[in-house]
Amino acid sequence: MKQQRFEFILEARQPIAHAQENFGNVSVIMRQKVRQSDGRWAAVPIVTGDTMRHGLREAGTYCLLECADMLNDGLTEQALRLLFAGGMVTGSSGSTIKLDEFRELERIIPPLGLLGGCVQNRIVPGRLQVDPALLVCEETIHLLPDWVRDWTNGNLDGCRGHVEEVQRVRMDPALDPSKRMLMLPEDRQNVENRMLSSEFASESGDRVAASKSKSTMMPFRYERVAQGSLFFWSVTATLYTPLDEDTFLVMVGAFLRNARVGGKRGTGHGLLYPVAAKNVSLANFSERMETLELAGPNQSAGSLFQSHIRENASKIRNFLGSVVA
Repeated sequence: MKQQRFEFILEARQPIAHAQENFGNVSVIMRQKVRQSDGRWAAVPIVTGDTMRHGLREAGTYCLLECADMLNDGLTEQALRLLFAGGMVTGSSGSTIKLDEFRELERIIPPLGLLGGCVQNRIVPGRLQVDPALLVCEETIHLLPDWVRDWTNGNLDGCRGHVEEVQRVRMDPALDPSKRMLMLPEDRQNVENRMLSSEFASESGDRVAASKSKSTMMPFRYERVAQGSLFFWSVTATLYTPLDEDTFLVMVGAFLRNARVGGKRGTGHGLLYPVAAKNVSLANFSERMETLELAGPNQSAGSLFQSHIRENASKIRNFLGSVVA
């Protein structure tokens, strides 16, 4: 048994819109209280450990399904829930997995052994400790490892300098005359009547009528961490076998190949990219990689994982076809 810890500096190649809560039409980013060396407190942006852990689970699951040639097979709802969300406690009416079945489960599906979950009403404890990704800034540098301080050369800004607030508008297509021509005559007339009512209410100062006849166009604002900001992230695994170690490399490598966190991913947000690391090589991140390649030449990471999954593909299919999770 051994513990393997990887540490990374991740760069935000796109702005990060990882929200904590909303105040009206304003979305506020996720923050964590950090004590300063002088005793004061600062609220510093983070990407939660839950988000990073889910990224590892999702990346590992896709690698598992790809190696088992199951991407197009179709999964049951229970199998989908187990692989992508860790399953759920089914209550006393659920069946209980036996100890020998539990051991076989961890053997044939190694990502489940590392991440844990709930299978057949038995809690499977995980062996990964996934930390939040913490913004590298003046308020956090005293908490980070020495190699991170050396890598940044002390060129740091305060956490507030990394946060920007932007405004967007959700448009109402019914306000566009050319688009209204695509509507049914009755619906088009209703929209035009509503616009006339809104105009009259505005002129007469009738706020109630104006509220009832307003369009669906809505401005909204949200905070985001600016593009180019740096985050420190670490993950630690307890490993028992060479297969465990290779599985860990596969999960981390597949996740960091295209790590996307937070919301608004469809509009140019969320991409994190590894720029420095400790205890693992990032040499291959300068190129487009195969799915299971992480570190070292000749796809040295992932070969053991691939061969294991392919050899046990039929058992994995059978288990996922009947699993209760």
